[in-house]
Amino acid sequence: MATVIHPTAEALDRRAAVASVLASFRMEGLEPDAETAALLAQYEAGSLSLDELGSAIERHVARMKTEQPVSGAA
Repeated sequence: MATVIHPTAEALDRRAAVASVLASFRMEGLEPDAETAALLAQYEAGSLSLDELGSAIERHVARMKTEQPVSGAA
């Protein structure tokens, strides 16, 4: 007999929060980049707290602002 593991309320809340963020992105015709998607997945899995996610996103955005465009890129 298989054991059924029920997600905790916190896990369900995290899943719903990530789904809401992704839905908001898609309503605007956007998709998160790979790093943002990975950070959201870590938050959903419980590896990052909400504060840690926010800090990581802020660092990611700051890096994106300072990166030089690749030569020949559109």
